[in-house]
Amino acid sequence: MTSVDSQDLIIQSSSGKEDGLSQLSRSTENAKRIKSVQDKFVNSQSLVRDGRALVGEGILMKVCRKKPKQRAFFLFNDILVYGRVVMNGRKYTQQKIIPLCEIQISNVTDCDENPYSWLISSPKKSFVVRANSDRERQEWIAHLDRCIRHTREGRRHSENNTVAAHWVPDDKSDTCMHCRTTKFSAYNRKHHCRNCGYIVCDGCSKKRFLLPHLDSKSVRVCDACYSKLTTNSTNESRPTNQRDSSDSDGEENNAQYSPTPATFYQNVENF
Repeated sequence: MTSVDSQDLIIQSSSGKEDGLSQLSRSTENAKRIKSVQDKFVNSQSLVRDGRALVGEGILMKVCRKKPKQRAFFLFNDILVYGRVVMNGRKYTQQKIIPLCEIQISNVTDCDENPYSWLISSPKKSFVVRANSDRERQEWIAHLDRCIRHTREGRRHSENNTVAAHWVPDDKSDTCMHCRTTKFSAYNRKHHCRNCGYIVCDGCSKKRFLLPHLDSKSVRVCDACYSKLTTNSTNESRPTNQRDSSDSDGEENNAQYSPTPATFYQNVENF
């Protein structure tokens, strides 16, 4: 979970002209919506804050390393929040918060398994999400893009362009993507390089390297990335016996939920 300091909230323009997001943040309906979202999250960080506006919400499929998982997403004027859907949308768990100032969005090539998709990148985690239709995807991207730009316009320091690698889903390769010879099996596990996101075998990823945007400890990287990183850095890194972290959001049952159209409370033209 990422904590967001008050200094990360949008700084209003010195011109004194109030924009649509500022008006939305002060409305009674906005306060009720945020309180409703807050109450549905179990054991979560508070979402109520002065100047915060809930811009939109909806259910998206998050493409995880093992399989796509349904997640509830909430776009605010300063953060993106998502969580696991339980009780058919009446409750959410595993709350994650990403400051908009850290997010980059980009298109991905549509495929049969994941149509209407795009990539959300941030320093700690990057992942693909998919909408229910191309129209819904365009609405999400338009609102995300405008909120991100609106947030950065108010920040006093430059943005950090370093983002986490997007992990290749497990089902995309049965062979190590580094040596291209090792076959995976129940006894030969798949691993992910934290620098490039490729699926690699244990033999090709025994090294660890410090990637400060990901963790304060050294993380698993493949041999190719280790060579590049050590060449471009004076930091020392030695193999360790650390267990690698997982990109999974937790195990869950196979319950299916009906697609829920996204709802946006502010038109991008009025930002």
